[in-house]
Amino acid sequence: MNKETDILIIGDGFSAAVALIHLLRQGIDAQSITILGKHSPGRGNAYGCTSPAFRLNVREDLPIIFSEDPLHFARWANEHIKDPQAKTSAGYFYRRSDFGTYMNQLVNHQLDGRDLNHIQGEAQRITGSDGRWRVELKTGEYIDAKVMILATGNATPTWPCPVHIEQTSSQLTLTENPWPGDYLHRIPVNDHVLLLGGGLTALDAINGLVEQGHQGKVSVISPRVLFPPSQAPWTRTKQPQWPNPITPARLVRFMRHYLPNTPTDQSEWQCAWEELRPDLNRIWQGFNAYQRRILMKRFGWLWNLYRFRASPQTIAAYHQMRDQQQIEFRCGRAKNITVRDGAIHVTLHDGEVVHGHHLINCTGVARDRLLDQLISDAIASPDALKSSIAIDSQLSVLDPRGRAHQSLWMIGPATMGSLGDVIAASAIAKQAEQLAKAIRLNWMPSSNVQ
Repeated sequence: MNKETDILIIGDGFSAAVALIHLLRQGIDAQSITILGKHSPGRGNAYGCTSPAFRLNVREDLPIIFSEDPLHFARWANEHIKDPQAKTSAGYFYRRSDFGTYMNQLVNHQLDGRDLNHIQGEAQRITGSDGRWRVELKTGEYIDAKVMILATGNATPTWPCPVHIEQTSSQLTLTENPWPGDYLHRIPVNDHVLLLGGGLTALDAINGLVEQGHQGKVSVISPRVLFPPSQAPWTRTKQPQWPNPITPARLVRFMRHYLPNTPTDQSEWQCAWEELRPDLNRIWQGFNAYQRRILMKRFGWLWNLYRFRASPQTIAAYHQMRDQQQIEFRCGRAKNITVRDGAIHVTLHDGEVVHGHHLINCTGVARDRLLDQLISDAIASPDALKSSIAIDSQLSVLDPRGRAHQSLWMIGPATMGSLGDVIAASAIAKQAEQLAKAIRLNWMPSSNVQ
């Protein structure tokens, strides 16, 4: 199978789905679009999970897909989801799998009975230049495209250190990719569980274990003995008066002064935090590459801690385990993982060894090999943080000389190093809407627009 297409979307998760939805909403013929991914569009790593314990970490009014109808998901959820546990004092926090169903239904609604050119495969390499892109698949086949959208989302987690299996055992499990949640049912109720990492993924695992009545010990291996705070009811009521000119140091000082001296899980603190967020992308894009790196090196961990707040349900599960003295923190980073003598042994950098029966990798996003290939082949340049490829404000991928490709774009969380705080569904959907309008105006002949 070698195929030609006008528009190729690489990815099958949320970013790819909203790109497809907004292209179709612009009237672009579905037959002009091909989507490349292994799963049904809209689910991907984030929303293709099987565990009902994995919940959105934002309330129902915040995932905004359509700028003109911001409460579309909230209404859909109220009509279609039966989930008594979703309601909290901070709003409704629905299951991630239900949001995946919502995205899948949006895709089908926009297709309106038309067939989707969906190739279930994985991109191995991208070659070519503007207007003549070629994507090689792992099967050796290829797809040629006039324009291409990189919407690969967050790369699947990988082990952060070497893993040595000296002895196999059906009683021990190593879960490298925890996002689907399909590992939970394999954990006996009294076994000792090791969580490698202390962010939202670890909280998902804890919530899943509590929901299935886990009684065993849970050890959280993390550089910091701290979980993200629970979401509280918040609203934006004020507009910060930012200093001008602004530098990274002045930014940090202003934020510290603006945030109240109250616990981070309280509404007052979160209201102030959310009032700061709308301007941060503009400020970030005004910094040069060196300033961005310094800012992230010194304060990136703190920023990630508070922008990724947890659902009240998951924090309640953590508190339950804590109160029952089931959970402990082991401060450090994993240097080596070994399976032998009927146990899993995690050696930390300080030499301490933590033992358990099940190890779940909660360290987060891995590097995207496809984006790394674009850099190594001199098609794209790295972003300021060296974590992804660089793009401009129009979402165009930049070549090694800093020039914008005219038919190669990227949307989604991998744009963070270039554009700033691009994690939330609403921010990615806004990117997709912007890009779909540009493609409709500049690339599509009238014969391919309905």
